[in-house]
Amino acid sequence: MTFGIRLKKARKNKQLIQSEVAKALGIDFTTISKYENDKSEPDHHILQKLADLYEVSIDWLLTGDTKSKGNLENRIYFNGEYVKLTDDEAKHLKDTLEMYRLWKQSKEEK
Repeated sequence: MTFGIRLKKARKNKQLIQSEVAKALGIDFTTISKYENDKSEPDHHILQKLADLYEVSIDWLLTGDTKSKGNLENRIYFNGEYVKLTDDEAKHLKDTLEMYRLWKQSKEEK
């Protein structure tokens, strides 16, 4: 998987469109497209902003390595700051969220 593919995957996981990312970073949306199509690469400043926005590590964006020390996979944004979660906490929150979404969907279908 290339850098561009990982970048696009991270953006889609956050349910963002290119123009939203571009606006958040203060750059043109065509630049995001070039990054995602491996036609250009961000400088280190923009790379850090992308990693923060997508809540992934720079290592993952660059190499696909999910075991790096800097992996930020288990975090939650709470009261204006990111809080690290243990694997058990993350699993519990994910399970709870899935149950809530199923409950909400069943209520909407009635």
